[in-house]
Amino acid sequence: MLEKLPPRERQVFDTLLALRKGTVAELQDRMPDAPSASAIRAMLSRLERKGFVSHEAVDHQNVYRAAVPAAAARKSALSQLVRTFFNNRPAEAATALLGMQGQIEPDELDALEALIRKAREEQSQ
Repeated sequence: MLEKLPPRERQVFDTLLALRKGTVAELQDRMPDAPSASAIRAMLSRLERKGFVSHEAVDHQNVYRAAVPAAAARKSALSQLVRTFFNNRPAEAATALLGMQGQIEPDELDALEALIRKAREEQSQ
């Protein structure tokens, strides 16, 4: 889904997702090496036609927000990351993430163990 977006459109979308909602000026302020305001407007228009973004007029300016749920965007981004950097091997990505972490909270470890247990059960069926 999101992995098919051109890099600059993806950058605009990701910035909008981080802001939750925003104007062209707010997006431009948050983007490193930001394109012009008119380029951002054009990309937002394309993203809206593709169904990734919606907008509403507030005080004579458009306020944009992601039309894709954040969970779906995270899953898409993570899938692309695993494909690109970990040869499509989720376990390698998880190992790398755990290696980055200083101390993992006990409840987080419990959640990870539960996910591993669930994955094993689903695999054996």
